[in-house]
Amino acid sequence: MRCIHRQGSGCRAVRRARATVCRVDVVDRLWTYGGAGKRSQVARSRPEQRAVAAAVAAGEVRELGGGWLAVPQAEPSVVIARCLGAAVTCVSIAPFYDLPVLSDPDRPHVSLPRGRGMREARLPVRVHRESGWTAPPPTGSPLAPLADALARVLRCRPVEEAVVVVDAALRKHLVTRQEVRRTLVGPGSPAALATLERCSPRSRSAIESLARLALEDAGLEVSPGVDIDEVGEVDLLVEGRVVVECDGFAYHSGRKAYREDRRRDRVLVAKGYLPLRFTWEDIMNDPTVVVTGVLRALGRA
Repeated sequence: MRCIHRQGSGCRAVRRARATVCRVDVVDRLWTYGGAGKRSQVARSRPEQRAVAAAVAAGEVRELGGGWLAVPQAEPSVVIARCLGAAVTCVSIAPFYDLPVLSDPDRPHVSLPRGRGMREARLPVRVHRESGWTAPPPTGSPLAPLADALARVLRCRPVEEAVVVVDAALRKHLVTRQEVRRTLVGPGSPAALATLERCSPRSRSAIESLARLALEDAGLEVSPGVDIDEVGEVDLLVEGRVVVECDGFAYHSGRKAYREDRRRDRVLVAKGYLPLRFTWEDIMNDPTVVVTGVLRALGRA
């Protein structure tokens, strides 16, 4: 009897281990679809169906209705896109590429082919209808092609928000200006193309982008990312004379960086430039503070 008891306990342990492995397989399979997928995609056999039920009971998987499943950690935009048979697009694609946004969207943005109905009209989502576009298959990437998503950003968002996102994508070499330009056809394209021309891969941060736009809007000539001998690259050169440095705290908080900034300023003054420094808070609170400072430096205020 003792031997049988030990054997039974061992079998139960094996079964528990197998059940755990099956649950892990279910979660892993959902992650291959971006974190959300159809039950039929992840549970093709009875053991897998039991594994899904066990994963749901353990809180490792959520049931969304309509046969959809998702892991709790999945991005809401991916979950909604999967449920609609759509793709994540516009500003909702930014976190997947570590691109900055000035403010998080109030609801996910997704793309659907123009003319196709929407299965879940009550979902909290912004749907963009795209012509000449095919929705991704259920097992494909839940993200729209980056060039298409950025083109939608340029059409959908205010100029400042769009330029911040596209500047970062260009700087990271994730996409080229030509690739984005090719997707800008149809309604809203002229204004989007004009905004695209204001984007620059030389901008290294959101505050640099905002400062540049404010200076351009004031009619000033601005060159981003200019190399100056004995100084290195400066953030913005305005009217060929004023050097605007946009100091994000992460890059200017240490004593070494502080001393280097002062050395650069002394060299710039010796070369006839007028250096001006603005903090992250200065620019984010009101980018026109940069315009006011530059105009005063140029004697135009």
